[in-house]
Amino acid sequence: MMEGPEGIGKSHLLAFARSEAARLGLRTAPGEALVAADNPRARIHKLNSRVRPVLIPVDTAERLSATTARLLLELIRDTAHLPVLWLVARRTGREVSAASAALEEIASRHATRLRLRPVDAAAVEGMGAAAFGAAMEPRLLQLLNRCGGAPGLVWLLLDALADEDLVRVRAGRAGLRSDELPRRVRDAVALRIDDLSGEARWLVPALAVFDRPCSLHEAKALLGWRTMQVAAAVDEALAKGVLVERKQGIDFCYPLIRDAVYENLPEATRTALHREAAALLQCDEGPADEIARHITLGSRPGEDTAGRLFAFIERTSHSTKAVTGSVRLLATVGHHEEARALVASVLHGRDHATTDRPAQVRTLLAVASAWLYTGRNDGLTGQAIGFLDEETLTPLHRARLLTARSVAHLCDHEPEAALRTARTALHTGEQSGDLLTRLLADMILSRCALDAGDLDEAVSRACQAMQLAHLGGRDTAHHYPHLMMAPALVAQDELTEAEIMLRLGEQQADRQGDTWLRPMWHHQRALLQLAAARLEEAAQSAETAAACAEPHSPVGSAALALLGHLALLRGDVTTARYHLRCAALGPFDTLDCGLEDLLWRRGVLQDAEGDPEGAFRTLRPLYGSLPTRPKLLVREPGAAALLVRLARCSGSRAQAATVVAVMQDLAARHPAVRSLHGAALHAEAVLHDDVRVAELAHREQRLAARPLALAAALESAGVLLRADHQEERATNRLHQARSLYEKAGAELHARRVRRLEKEQLPRPASTKDQTPVPGWGSLTESERRVGMLVAQGLTNREVAKRLFLSPHTVDSHLRQCFAKFAVNNRVELTRAVLEHHTPADPENT
Repeated sequence: MMEGPEGIGKSHLLAFARSEAARLGLRTAPGEALVAADNPRARIHKLNSRVRPVLIPVDTAERLSATTARLLLELIRDTAHLPVLWLVARRTGREVSAASAALEEIASRHATRLRLRPVDAAAVEGMGAAAFGAAMEPRLLQLLNRCGGAPGLVWLLLDALADEDLVRVRAGRAGLRSDELPRRVRDAVALRIDDLSGEARWLVPALAVFDRPCSLHEAKALLGWRTMQVAAAVDEALAKGVLVERKQGIDFCYPLIRDAVYENLPEATRTALHREAAALLQCDEGPADEIARHITLGSRPGEDTAGRLFAFIERTSHSTKAVTGSVRLLATVGHHEEARALVASVLHGRDHATTDRPAQVRTLLAVASAWLYTGRNDGLTGQAIGFLDEETLTPLHRARLLTARSVAHLCDHEPEAALRTARTALHTGEQSGDLLTRLLADMILSRCALDAGDLDEAVSRACQAMQLAHLGGRDTAHHYPHLMMAPALVAQDELTEAEIMLRLGEQQADRQGDTWLRPMWHHQRALLQLAAARLEEAAQSAETAAACAEPHSPVGSAALALLGHLALLRGDVTTARYHLRCAALGPFDTLDCGLEDLLWRRGVLQDAEGDPEGAFRTLRPLYGSLPTRPKLLVREPGAAALLVRLARCSGSRAQAATVVAVMQDLAARHPAVRSLHGAALHAEAVLHDDVRVAELAHREQRLAARPLALAAALESAGVLLRADHQEERATNRLHQARSLYEKAGAELHARRVRRLEKEQLPRPASTKDQTPVPGWGSLTESERRVGMLVAQGLTNREVAKRLFLSPHTVDSHLRQCFAKFAVNNRVELTRAVLEHHTPADPENT
């Protein structure tokens, strides 16, 4: 006898038993039909007459009538001496049916009891992977885990997701297309609720708004019923297995059932229930976070949500969690404008003489900790400075205000002020014993160190913040140093550890209900996957980040810009241009991405379109900021070589040398980070056209976990080897580069290398010393053609079209011209060409 709650998989297990019996040659007979037939004993003996064992499964035995259940008991007794295996499945619970007495006797005297229990998370993940033939993304896995380990419910959800095409599989990973539950799951749950009586059918949806176990008192107050009326409805729902009793109160049997019930509620009913729940919890002085959540979700369209929350805070100003909980909850559901309005009301809406400074300080720190992730400021600096001028502040309040001020400086791209203020805040927090101040200060210091290129300090501060977050308990539960640690680990080439850190942080945020951070988790994961050359996965993560971000938000703009960059790498220039145009419409100042990132993406696009001069003009602001803020080179070391090439193309050799110097400084400060060393060598090779250094660069990059950077170094080595007439080695390097690009899906670069492989430089006429002689006579035929057209005022893109070459090849020839004429820009090159050129020269043809 198999026993377990509904959804545990009893029917699936019986179906599996039937298929196994058929495979083994056993005869099977449907138990329900057999028991209900005339003379069932004779039928069983007839089945056994062929000397083959018989399997008789009986599903949903609890639904049998009392007479049928007694007959089943007698049949099991009578066939005990025959080769007959009965498999009886019944649902357990508080409900007592007509068949209960007979089934209990069967279980206790004539059967082996098999109590089915929920499966673990690993088994659920295996079921999902088998269903979709791919590893599951976190959101999909989280949804499956909402089934509570009930295999039947997991199978129902998997089948519904597949039938309704709600899962997409890319690059061996399965992810959700939508956050909505499948229609089949919602319908199945609705049918189950319809089996309840009228009062129980009202009770269950009402409890779905709590998203937690609730008490009988709360259910009574929410519905306005009498106590016994609620108790009867609860008892019925418990008996039917829809609800279960836990230590904290009455809860749904599985979280997925609660989700489906909640989604099936009409919008008007849902809003009304949230309003009632908010009023109920305020009367009972419930948790401020939960009250703010119900107020927010219970707001009607066009209603002043911030005003209602502020009124709630006014009534509960003695609560230390009211302000911070409200601000965080508004951010959680994406109401950033209301959050700002609420903050302004608390900071400025009261009479100065009666100002509640503790509440204002808490509010300021709450919004500062939220904006630390999103990159916003909203006047934090001025407010914090105003408060810090007061002499009546306690050390605790002063430490927290310093932290808020430091966040504001960081958001305003004032790294020196942010660093200085954060250190002061950390010192004051240590003196006052405030873990929250120390945690936030360490997070700010970690970010400042990363932006300044001090990777060891960034990791050390993030580790300290992780420890403080663990020690702080509930006070630090909604803070995530993982978002500081992960990019620092990526910069140190520790990609696997960084991915684990992001997964742990996202899981903690989901448990805490901080869903507003979801875009940031996906965006950082996309940056990590880009570094690992997993472009398809990176595109999925960036797409998810853009989809769940607030419209025209900084993180949404950053995700769109990254989507454009990934589309460009995969060869889709049109899509790349579209995404970058959309990204430019919103603010661009998140924790992970600043304006330099948008400029970088634009410059790469312009270069790919054959306009290196335009790319250099777009990126010009970056060159001056790199010595003090090498953030771009820390996250994308491979950018250094392209920045050098673009500067050289535009005749700005000094700025190219600056990039190389910054890259070499980063490599010298971090001897263990191979990607920085490889990038520094690559940039130096491009600056000086040095084949030997280019060979060292790709050897160094092989020790790092960045395939695209390795491919770029191999490509540059191939170009320089070909220019040095080492054709065999050049071909080998270009072939390796193309293979890496194609494996990563970087079609833009792969296409360029394929063109390079087809091009052949003319072989030298003699075997004499091939050291180029400076001047016109040292130029190859191809270099002369390029030099002549550049001297006529054509851009690289126009030269490429005229000579049917790739822009990259034109750029290579142009660099050779600069080197052989010992000039630094196009004007000097034009003068040198005209000095050697005569009208009778056949090159003028």
